[in-house]
Parts: sequence; C-alpha cells; structure tokens
Amino acid sequence: MKRFKDPVGMPYSIYAILNSGGEIIVKCSQCEGPASIRYLSDEQEVIVRCSSCLYQSRQQPRYAYSVAAICTHCERWFNQPLHNRRQFGQKQVHFPCPHCNRVNRVAVRKQDTGYWQMPEIYQGREPYFNLELYFMDDYRGQQVWALNREHLSYLLDYISADLRENSMYFQVIRTASHPIPKYMKEAKNRDGIVRLLRKMQMKHSPSSGRKEG
Repeated sequence: MKRFKDPVGMPYSIYAILNSGGEIIVKCSQCEGPASIRYLSDEQEVIVRCSSCLYQSRQQPRYAYSVAAICTHCERWFNQPLHNRRQFGQKQVHFPCPHCNRVNRVAVRKQDTGYWQMPEIYQGREPYFNLELYFMDDYRGQQVWALNREHLSYLLDYISADLRENSMYFQVIRTASHPIPKYMKEAKNRDGIVRLLRKMQMKHSPSSGRKEG
C-alpha cells in the first residue's frame, strides 16, 4: 500500500513558490514553448523569460503610495495619494498641505494593494502576465494543471497514494492538498488523472532541459 503524508502549509501556492525562489512554468506568448516566471526580490519585479525565443517581460508590484500628516501651519490632518514616481523610493518628501498649501516634510507610506499577496490561477492562466500554464490538460471537461515540475510531482504522489495521511494539526492548519479540486481527489478519477499527470511529465520544460519518461 502506497502511503503519502501531506505536508503542512501551502508550499505550492503561487506566492510561496515565487517568494522561495521557485518558478512557474507557462506557455510563451510568442513561440508557445515553455517559459518561466520568477520573482526578482532585489528589483521587486516579476519577470517572464522564454529560453527558446528569448522573449521576456517584467511586471512591477502594484503598491499604493501616500503621505499623511498634521500640517505644521494650519494643524489640519491630510491624507493624500502620491503620484510622483521619483518620490516612491524616498523615506520623506516635501508635500504641500491641501488645505493651506504650506509645504510640509512628511513620511512616505507604502501599502501593498494585495495584488501579490493572494494571487490565484483563473481559467488556466496565471495572474501576472495572463499567460496559460504549460503543465495543463483536460480531464472529462475539467482542467488539471501544475505550476511547475515540482508541483506536478507532488500531485502525482498525492493522487496515486492508496492512503493519504494528514498532519495531526490539519484541522487548524491547511495542508498542501487544500487547493486541489475535489474531482482530482475522488477515487473514481484517480487512475485517469494519474495517467494525465504522467503524460504532462513527458513535456519539455526549462527546469528539465529534456523530456522525461
């Protein structure tokens, strides 16, 4: 009997993969070959690159910048959005009070709009460049996909297992299988989905550098 212990947490979420230095494999918009999406933490950008046609594109995080303070002259509170991109990287800026126009030196506030926090796959496409996932197929009218080769291997191990064991804390902490659709977990679909996932493993990807059997 094949046993599988489901790891705690969400290691195969888009956010977890990118922020741990991993990649998401997608279909290149130019040549339809495999391309990889990575998060560049130093530049705070998400980038997609195709190793076949050398296409690449970058996406900057969506943050909102603002200034808020009590004016030193009229003593009225103001909270205003900041639109000057040159000021986004500064800790403090000179900003005129919207009530009396007196220039104040105020701190720049940077707020994550949530775009990077909980990204999800929608209709087989990732949320940054709207590219179709490379490891994706159809099973009886339902999409089956994996974000990368590691995710694909995890799905194979989980779905092909005869006995799936959860952590003792699974009732209060989500496990890696939480996002897997119900139809992929059902015993009646197991053999068919396993065959489909193994077929996906045969596809070439930037990570593998070759086809795998």
